[in-house]
Amino acid sequence: MRDSPALSSTWHNIAGSGSTLLDLVLDSTEAGSNVDYFLARLARLAAAELSRPEREVTCGITVTRRKQPPAEWGSTGEGSASTLQVPLVLDGENSAVVSLYSARSAAFSPDDVEQARRFGADASRALLLALRISQLRESRDDIAAAMQSRTIIDLAIGAIMAQNRCGREAAFKILRNTSNNRNMKIRDVAAAVVASIAGDTDITARFED
Repeated sequence: MRDSPALSSTWHNIAGSGSTLLDLVLDSTEAGSNVDYFLARLARLAAAELSRPEREVTCGITVTRRKQPPAEWGSTGEGSASTLQVPLVLDGENSAVVSLYSARSAAFSPDDVEQARRFGADASRALLLALRISQLRESRDDIAAAMQSRTIIDLAIGAIMAQNRCGREAAFKILRNTSNNRNMKIRDVAAAVVASIAGDTDITARFED
């Protein structure tokens, strides 16, 4: 099914600003930016797109992500006389609603509702893309952190094996027991062992079974 010209126009150009929803997604992947940056800008652009000279609109976007409480970007709509809410179609793990507010009563006509719906359809695609990019970035960072922890633990196990002249299983048991006895994470104990070998800390300890 092909998008209507109005739908495609909203996707490619918002409020004549030259900014596009795709641009916002790309900007959110730049260093120092993230999905929060995207949502804050999306709320501002939605308000600009749906405002009129005689009726200013503010916008808030509420997003619920997997294993996270709902969070809102943009206006909270305090003191508004009219509210229009547009759900964004995302996926099974994320949901979102665009809330438009006006100080005027009965501010939103059927045409406004239809325009907001069209905007929401395009914003849904952009937001879903931004969320998926963010999730991939978080997964990458988690994997990198896990690999770093594994490397440090492996180095510490090697040091304990050499110091105690024992096998890998026994060395890991020593590391784990030290972690329990000192109420420290295994990674932190391993880091202390590696740092002491490298001479980066004064921590020196004989690890025994």
